[in-house]
Amino acid sequence: MDWSWTLIRRECTGCGICADVCPHDAIDMPREEAYPRPVAGQCVGCMICVQQCPFDAVEVSPAIDSEAATTRTPIPA
Repeated sequence: MDWSWTLIRRECTGCGICADVCPHDAIDMPREEAYPRPVAGQCVGCMICVQQCPFDAVEVSPAIDSEAATTRTPIPA
């Protein structure tokens, strides 16, 4: 399963805790940038970054496959 990593910039202070605690090197904290960024294909959805962020600035969720989402048949209620 692929995972989507989202940074909520208005909450992020750029402390880099999320990048420091990620055991899969899925978050990069470039020195020349103020905010962390995801490393494509590395996130496994362990949620450690979400749990450790003191500012609630990180969200992790299953990635939505847009093609699959548009071809699914709705289940009748």
